Amino acid sequence: MFEEEILLGDTERSIVVHTRCGRPVTNVIELEPGPREKDRYESIQRRFGRQWINRKPPCGVYNCYGMVFASRRTSILEDDQIADILSDDGYRKIPEEEARVGDLVFYKDGKIGLLHVARVTRRDTTLATVIFALSKWDSTSGEDEHHVRHHCWLDEALEVQLEFWTDRP
Repeated sequence: MFEEEILLGDTERSIVVHTRCGRPVTNVIELEPGPREKDRYESIQRRFGRQWINRKPPCGVYNCYGMVFASRRTSILEDDQIADILSDDGYRKIPEEEARVGDLVFYKDGKIGLLHVARVTRRDTTLATVIFALSKWDSTSGEDEHHVRHHCWLDEALEVQLEFWTDRP
């Protein structure tokens, strides 16, 4: 179990991240994905992502929270820090119809809580308003643009709810 740490030493790294109010944000720079993680991501893409547009292949370093709150430089792993970031950085919850490019969409389950965050990338108002977002599903996946309702929890026993947030005035 600890062979990697014995052979490589302590490989966990982090960077300095603070909220706008100066509150420290715990983070870790994740390792690059191995063959098993790449296979898992490809399986998720085949299963859920037929309409996803892949923007970036599997990579390590950051997760979804790191993508939107730390400029793709690290992973933020503690869900309880997200509320602090939203508060300190001036975000507010908005109705879906007010979501614009650059805003955030959170994926939540009533029992589990936070599942994911993505950044709104575009709105298609051809027939009805369809919102697209950019996601990094975990710290070893790639990045995919997708319809906000075409996510990777579609057939789970979860009741996924979307929340939209903005830091616009």
